[in-house]
Amino acid sequence: MTIKMLLQQALHPFYNVCYTNGQFTSTNPRSFYRNLLPPEGLTFDVSNQKVLANIDVFGTISRLTFYQDNFLTEEKPGVWVNKQYTQTQQLKFRLIVDGKAYDLSASDHDVTIDLVEDSLPRIIHRYHHFTVYCIPFCPIVDDHRYSMLVYQTYVENNCRRPLQVSLPQISLFQQKYSDQQNVLIDQKGAQQQVATHGLAAFSIGLIDPNAYQEAKAFQTADLERWLIVTLHYYQALYGDLQMDDPAVGHLFNRALYQSFASFSMNNHEQIVGSNWGSYPATNRIWNKDMYYASLPFLFFDAALCQKTILWFDRYGVKFPGTKFPGGINHSLSNSLSSLLLCALYYEYTNDVQFFREHPQILANGRKIVDTILTQRTADEPMLFTSVWISDAFALGKYHTGSNLCMWKACEGLSQLYQGLTETKLAAKYRTIAAKIKDAILENMTIEGPFGEQFLEGIGDKEKGCYEVKHYQKPIVEQGLIFLSDVIQNGKIQLLMHDGEESDTTLIPFYGFLEKDHPLYTQTLRFAASSANPTYSEEIQGITWGLESGATFPGFTTVLMSALNDSAMFEQRIQELVQLADLDGSWWWWPYKLGARHGEVVRNFGCGKCGWASGIFVSLFVTQYLGLRLQHSVLTVTPADDVTYTWNDLHLGSAFVDVSCMHHQITVTNRKSEPQVVRLKINNPADTGLSLIQDRGAWYAEVILASNQSYTIERKSK
Repeated sequence: MTIKMLLQQALHPFYNVCYTNGQFTSTNPRSFYRNLLPPEGLTFDVSNQKVLANIDVFGTISRLTFYQDNFLTEEKPGVWVNKQYTQTQQLKFRLIVDGKAYDLSASDHDVTIDLVEDSLPRIIHRYHHFTVYCIPFCPIVDDHRYSMLVYQTYVENNCRRPLQVSLPQISLFQQKYSDQQNVLIDQKGAQQQVATHGLAAFSIGLIDPNAYQEAKAFQTADLERWLIVTLHYYQALYGDLQMDDPAVGHLFNRALYQSFASFSMNNHEQIVGSNWGSYPATNRIWNKDMYYASLPFLFFDAALCQKTILWFDRYGVKFPGTKFPGGINHSLSNSLSSLLLCALYYEYTNDVQFFREHPQILANGRKIVDTILTQRTADEPMLFTSVWISDAFALGKYHTGSNLCMWKACEGLSQLYQGLTETKLAAKYRTIAAKIKDAILENMTIEGPFGEQFLEGIGDKEKGCYEVKHYQKPIVEQGLIFLSDVIQNGKIQLLMHDGEESDTTLIPFYGFLEKDHPLYTQTLRFAASSANPTYSEEIQGITWGLESGATFPGFTTVLMSALNDSAMFEQRIQELVQLADLDGSWWWWPYKLGARHGEVVRNFGCGKCGWASGIFVSLFVTQYLGLRLQHSVLTVTPADDVTYTWNDLHLGSAFVDVSCMHHQITVTNRKSEPQVVRLKINNPADTGLSLIQDRGAWYAEVILASNQSYTIERKSK
């Protein structure tokens, strides 16, 4: 790919805004947000974790954020860690052409903003005699993230004479020198003559003052190479996924980008938290949002996953406080976050060396689990208590999602200790995990309207109810604002599904049950029906008490409710396509209370949603496309009727091409080492290959040498 190709790429078919003759439009035919113009509050976001730039439709940098370090706070149930950052706002750009000044942020010319390769904004300013192309990017070069935004600008001369072009420096202060911007500004190619029909490059480096040494790297770098290499980083993440509906493939890439752009990193290469999403940057860190947004790292960037594990190892448990007592049971699932990521990381990478180099991680995780285990009394089931999920209650005496996390943590400890050849510890936690699973299946289900299903949690006196008085305590009672739909006669109805309870939605991703298990399918069918008191038929989503019309994580639950019904799944995923804004992002709260279907809003209370993006990517890959890696074994079990090709796919330790057509599936190993592949078959008598039986299903198992392919016939149910 060349710079000229980037500049001349066709307009992105979905993610774009055009300003022509004083009117805003978009060529996106599906997004509900095409009706929400002018696009107030919309930003196209650029990040490499160290830097976050939020850019408006005219190319103005509305906010530029450089991340620093962490500190503890005592504020919200789901927030006890903040991050420091320096931030600058409203950075505008000007050009001087043949002595005349042009303000690129002004509305006196036509402007288009879209995305190149589903990743970086491209802003095109069209004037009578020249065109200006801007591609801002945060460099990721040779495994190094630079603490800067490079605003790469090209001026194309459209007239029959040379043009004298200069790029004035951005103002360093407004009224006096003490109000200067929190950014270092450097430039290259600030003044040039642009030949007739020629193209000239101008570069502005917006550098973190805490990384002032990188100004030299900016001056000596081949910035066009930096731009191309940074794009290659994202292209390597995405691979080449081709779906029958191109909008779905683009949506997947944008969800993946949203997850990555939610995160923050300091100059010491340490993760220092996350935001709700890529907009806005917040001091607050909601640990639960951060955990879910990090899940795609398991597949696509092992180094980022390692850094995230280390962060949760340090900050996962709420410290003892005065507003909130803290401790492991403050939020059981948050306390287990590091261990959950460890378990999943080991599944997808088979890497035990990381745990040998950081022995404190498993030691701390094991201490948390053992502390929880001591809380159980002999007359109680093998279940454990939690007060909060994030800012909302972990409902019931025992909360289902929290105990699913406890099961996964113990199952993961067993696998990790097995990999470290500590067989006694492996056996211990394997036995514990089995007991927890039995207790969940035995105690946390009920006969629902569609068959047996999971409850949100279980009560102490009545299985399906929990008295409100348990939460009518100072400070704690504020969480009741989210439960207005499920409180009746002083009791909380536990036959419900909360829009922020994502761990039950992740049941097949965690490996607790298969995606077609009746308990799972009936639970999600209930969640996406009028039988669920928090479900809205009007907007086809799950409401959030008295706060908003819907939470976006709830839409992923609704999507998964249709996984085994291809026609309904198509309808549900089209809803997600429609709910993506014109930059391809989802908002945490896309609807106000009482809104009608399609009456979406931007920036309503919360920002963009990395939580939903992370779980969508995880479930889309593993359950819909059917690609799961467990200890170097790639299993391919696509949902019925889905067809796709995914070339150059890096999934954990695997590097493969996958072709999933109606009548056959082909996998090609692209890495230099052998790859074990399992493909599900309906009739084991049809093949003479090595066969594996797992949870009642049969799989053909092959070992593919480098560049070797294997094709198996695919049969519909």
